Amino acid sequence: MNMGIEMRLKNPRRLVCGVAAQMATKFGWSCMWTRLAWMVSTLINPAITLLIYFALALVMDKWEA
Repeated sequence: MNMGIEMRLKNPRRLVCGVAAQMATKFGWSCMWTRLAWMVSTLINPAITLLIYFALALVMDKWEA
């Protein structure tokens, strides 16, 4: 894997939406692997995955409270 891509996936501040990064920190997962799982699921079933992704973006603030 290209080192630049790997560094970009691991850095929680680099990508636009931080849902995967916040999930990774909340549950203690690797940020890179969480983002890769979201990308793979988006490729397999984009409509459902994006619906879940945006729903999680709405409830993330409630998770932190």
